[in-house]
Amino acid sequence: MAWDESFICNICGTVKLESNHWWMIALGNVFCFEEGQPSRHFTLLPWNEEESRNPDVYHVCGEGCATKALERFMSSGTLEGSRADIRTTAG
Repeated sequence: MAWDESFICNICGTVKLESNHWWMIALGNVFCFEEGQPSRHFTLLPWNEEESRNPDVYHVCGEGCATKALERFMSSGTLEGSRADIRTTAG
């Protein structure tokens, strides 16, 4: 039995195809930071098939969604967006 694995962009909901140029995002805690500064970091990584299965990694389908993810992180510290925001990004 074959295992079918697919990846979905965490920003717009696009399904990854073979020829897509996707990226991964990792969010983490900064252990050494100045008082009053954010205690989280945003790391953009090139697509890696093995690392993409890590449940702590977000998937983005390209430059536009990576930029949207960074905007969300800078304003809220997360990659979560509103449903209306997701619709405008996908449309």
